[in-house]
Amino acid sequence: MVWAYFFMGLLCSVLPPSAKPQYSVGAGVGMNIEAHTANFRTVSPTIPNCCPGFEGAIGTGWGVSVTYDGFPLASRLRLLLEASYHRQSVTFLQQERTVVTTLTGESAPGTFEHELSITRSTLETQVLFGYTPIATLPQWQFRFGLQTGWVLGFSFSQRERLVEPAYGYFSDTGTRTRNERSGNIPNGAPVSFAIGLGMRYLLPIVARQYIALQPSVMGWIGLTRLASGVPWRAHRIAFTLSLVYAPLEMPSPLQPGKSP
Repeated sequence: MVWAYFFMGLLCSVLPPSAKPQYSVGAGVGMNIEAHTANFRTVSPTIPNCCPGFEGAIGTGWGVSVTYDGFPLASRLRLLLEASYHRQSVTFLQQERTVVTTLTGESAPGTFEHELSITRSTLETQVLFGYTPIATLPQWQFRFGLQTGWVLGFSFSQRERLVEPAYGYFSDTGTRTRNERSGNIPNGAPVSFAIGLGMRYLLPIVARQYIALQPSVMGWIGLTRLASGVPWRAHRIAFTLSLVYAPLEMPSPLQPGKSP
């Protein structure tokens, strides 16, 4: 039922025939899902970690953005510019099977869990090409382009925890955790690049259709490593809802006495 109302709303939002936005400008908020692909033991050679290797994780985040769609290149092709701030968090978890020594001196199976939490904030610019596949549906637009990100903050916290057996502790700390460290990642890459593909749709909400909601989704593939010397990349799906001002370019009225 919810989807039925959604599609009815899309049908009701179709622009007048031959009308298309001259440009659109606005701001939005969004959420991100980020997939990290990795193969490293530690984020930096200066940060000790006993993990046999972190391999990947899924994180989430949020962002705010401003957008301008106003550079026509062809009848259905436009150039778009966007700027955004994003804050992402992700936690790597890796378990290590091992053998531990009990208080009685006997050997027993054990499990260590290595936890690495990352927080990263970036200021990003996107240069996109927007293509309208259906001329009579100009509010629907495919997008593809390049993203450049400047890192504003890149920090970590880590620990190693004794999961099994349920009793006991690490001899070097006297607790069930060790290797607890936190701080900034010293070898974090200051700039990142990604290529992306996605789409947006304009939903007019005000008379004359000058004000519209603009839901969009973009998938980004990271091209650069997040830290120098570390095989670690991040790929993102970004969902954004923007409020935009989008005046329409209406066809010229027919002159009196002229037939269509």
